[in-house]
Amino acid sequence: MCVTPSTRKDVVKKALFGEVLNKQLKENYAGLQTQKEKHIFGKVISGELVEKYKLWRSQESVVSYKRLQKIKNLSLLPTTRTRLPLIASEHMKIVQNFYENDDNSRIGAGKRECVTKNRVKKHKRYLLDTLTNLYQKFKSNHSGLISYQTFCRLRPFWVVTPKINERDTCLCIRHANIDMKLSALYCRKILRYDNHNKLLEKTCCNRYDEQCLSRECQHCFNKNPDYQEFDDSKPIVYKKWIAEKQDYKDPKLNKVRSITKYVKKKITVSPRELIQELHDELDAYYNHERNIFHQYTAIKELKENLNDNEVVILMDFSENYCTKYSEEIQAYHFGGSKLQLSLHTVVVYTKNALKSYCTVSQNTTHSPAAIWEHLKPIFRTLPSHITGIHFVSDGPVTQYRNKTMFHILASRLHVEVPNVEKFSWNFSESGHGKSAADGIGATCKRSADAVVAAGGDIDSLESFIDSVRQRCPSITLFTVDDDAIKKMAIDILKDAKKLKSFYGTLKIHQIKGKISRSPLGLPQGTAKLIMKSLSCPCEEECQHFNLGVMNYEVAKLHVEDFYTDSDSEDEIPLAQIPRNNDCITQTVLLRPIENTKTDLENTAEPSTSGLQQTYYNSGDYVLVKFTVGNREYRYAAVVNKVDDEDGELTVTFLKICDNKGYTFRIDENDMFDVGFDQILEKLPVPNVTVKGSRLFYSFRKSVHVFEK
Repeated sequence: MCVTPSTRKDVVKKALFGEVLNKQLKENYAGLQTQKEKHIFGKVISGELVEKYKLWRSQESVVSYKRLQKIKNLSLLPTTRTRLPLIASEHMKIVQNFYENDDNSRIGAGKRECVTKNRVKKHKRYLLDTLTNLYQKFKSNHSGLISYQTFCRLRPFWVVTPKINERDTCLCIRHANIDMKLSALYCRKILRYDNHNKLLEKTCCNRYDEQCLSRECQHCFNKNPDYQEFDDSKPIVYKKWIAEKQDYKDPKLNKVRSITKYVKKKITVSPRELIQELHDELDAYYNHERNIFHQYTAIKELKENLNDNEVVILMDFSENYCTKYSEEIQAYHFGGSKLQLSLHTVVVYTKNALKSYCTVSQNTTHSPAAIWEHLKPIFRTLPSHITGIHFVSDGPVTQYRNKTMFHILASRLHVEVPNVEKFSWNFSESGHGKSAADGIGATCKRSADAVVAAGGDIDSLESFIDSVRQRCPSITLFTVDDDAIKKMAIDILKDAKKLKSFYGTLKIHQIKGKISRSPLGLPQGTAKLIMKSLSCPCEEECQHFNLGVMNYEVAKLHVEDFYTDSDSEDEIPLAQIPRNNDCITQTVLLRPIENTKTDLENTAEPSTSGLQQTYYNSGDYVLVKFTVGNREYRYAAVVNKVDDEDGELTVTFLKICDNKGYTFRIDENDMFDVGFDQILEKLPVPNVTVKGSRLFYSFRKSVHVFEK
């Protein structure tokens, strides 16, 4: 009750304030859009006073009992999330390298197999096992480094799980047949696993240990698959890839021809017969797995341990590319008018870098002659100091692994790379030859297709080269002439009688050889090729994995074979080269001698008398001449032995190391007997310095040598 007009006025004001505030709150609540806004609104108008006076009982009140109960325990304050510790960059690199390892994932060979994320485009790699199994393998080498969740999270975005529409059409036949047998036994509950990976885990202590895979481990050499009880009366059906001969009639020749085709057949046998067949194949399968692991590891170590003078050349043929237009008529698209281009892709690894190459030709043959012509442009890009070459490829007998390729390697490598001293050719295991070279071919074809998709035309070899060069500047492209391949094939046919077969060619996984040189330092070719069943890292000749040796007859080289008497007579004679000439280094063109006598002040006048033995002693340094026709060559050498009766000196030649004739190094394998009349002068004793494992000889005055 209002007693006085003044108190009545205050009550009216408070009542008006309450009504206005209530209506305004209702209007504001009606305009809210999200639940979060409504929760905040309810939290603001609720509290202990509202509960105390129970304002929610009023029907006109904006505060309802339901709303109060809903937001009673609701927290509107933002919660602070604790940031997990960052993963070290070196740990991330370890995981990425593990995923990209060739024995954990394979690179896609198709031109469309790429993925882009955050404007970074990568070629796809497909996992070879489940993430669970890969993590177990990762833990065996990096125990406790990261958790399984982190291992999955750090997987590179381009390493993906294979899908059915991205199936591999280059499966290994041995793995495929083993898997189909295991799957059939698994479906009949005779085995508890259905693939070759689990078979290795059950029968080997460590599936990545060569001793276990070779069945030489004392703990698991007698482990066999754990077969369950089965009813042998019920037949079992399984599939198998087999090669069978089929006859067909050639409509052009009107003759019946026999060809070999691979087909997947269903075979019905008893469980015991299938188990016996599986058991008979296990030894060959374990050896196959051992070869895969050993070759992957050996090639990886080879690339990681290169020195400054070595190079690895990894190569493979890519699928032929068909020319195409942005718009095509039906007759062209479905007809035989398309031009095919052969792509041979190469990755060259040096100690601190790698380069990508692709050679393109209209000749689509993959013969040894074609391979060598495709490699010639690559040889020309090698630095001049390279003395060791390691080739890496897969091993098809029609391409890289055959007697023709062996002969080419032994007789022609030194012609293309004159400074090479040793080489090896390493083959991957059959069915497991995917490498970085496949990615280069896919990139080139994908880039050419992008030009066609944008409205351009790829109708010739030249247009293909131009389009790829513009879009892929990091890939160096060369063209290989069709006539050059045909000429090379004819040259090989002329040497057909020199080709030698090797029994057990399919077992070869490495070929090693050294280039023989004449006393003049000229390369003569390879006298023998050492065949090995697996790649061996030994620098010197060893007996590891030896299969045998192929001996080749090394042709003796004569200067007349390279330089004829028709050379220009107006070139500078050797005897007239001034003493202060700074260009007394390895020479490409050999100059004729006009005068047989030299103007050297200290020229010796040798004879075969006994005085020569007292003049020359072991350890003396001399300048030796070799006269061929009207040409004279000079080499520095050290005397090993003096034979006065025959009038000869046994010397070891020194090889020049600079362009002024001051520094030399000894070539221990380059020894020769020379006559006293071949000694031009006796040289002063040089200073000997050691650099690494080599000895270098430094003369105070320039030695006027004239080497090839």
